[in-house]
Amino acid sequence: MNMLHVSVRPGSEKARIWQICDELFARKGEIPSGREVVNLYLAEDGKEGTGFTQYSHWKKELQSRMQVAGDQQEQGEPQAMVAGAVAFRPITISPDGHLIVPADMRRAMMLDGDGRATASVVDGELRIISPLAALSQLQRRTQDLVPRGSLVSDELIAERRAEAQAE
Repeated sequence: MNMLHVSVRPGSEKARIWQICDELFARKGEIPSGREVVNLYLAEDGKEGTGFTQYSHWKKELQSRMQVAGDQQEQGEPQAMVAGAVAFRPITISPDGHLIVPADMRRAMMLDGDGRATASVVDGELRIISPLAALSQLQRRTQDLVPRGSLVSDELIAERRAEAQAE
């Protein structure tokens, strides 16, 4: 479970609000509303503006860390990483071609520490994909090709045995 409040300075207002968010999320199993969080924080004599601000930061951080396929999470299967999303924003490419990709975008791209990626330009649009994101896309595209619960390796072994017996 993501307990995001442990990643911030203990004893701070931010930590308390994030702890409220974490507890509601753990109890309900879904992202709480900002109003729920702020009402609990106000009951502790907190400030409404601070509550909403920190709630939005918590929610953004949670969503950037949640890289779990919905189907697999609902069915209790092993969790697979999926690429995230970040809204459009201006960035700068230097005249010599250097591009700095912000941290939240690198997380959403599932970029490894080694920084390897593949780039293409389609209709003037620069597209960059990390190996993990490409693998995740491929897995999603092919998941319906094999019936759930069956193993392609078992089918291959059975075919090989049948061929060996036929010889």
